[in-house]
Amino acid sequence: MAIVDITQFSEFREVFPELTPVQFETAMLFALGISQKEIAVLRSVSYPVVNTTLEEIKIKLNFYSLNSLLAVFQVRLVFFALRGCVLQRKNERKITGR
Repeated sequence: MAIVDITQFSEFREVFPELTPVQFETAMLFALGISQKEIAVLRSVSYPVVNTTLEEIKIKLNFYSLNSLLAVFQVRLVFFALRGCVLQRKNERKITGR
């Protein structure tokens, strides 16, 4: 039974266009604090596959550590949320005419 339904993050996927779907899913689960061993179980792959995927992400994003991945996810999540707030505000103004 999956703890996280990655399809719930489909809009957030746009914030990481440089990652493949598998890389995005792995990075998202890692950023949510799920261990590499748990990610392997959730994705039905071996631990080395998860480790290799995270290494590929580090190379692709030019990171030296997985801590950088966590920081980038947090920053992009904030910008994603702010963009959503701006869009919602614009829609509200259209509806109310202000």
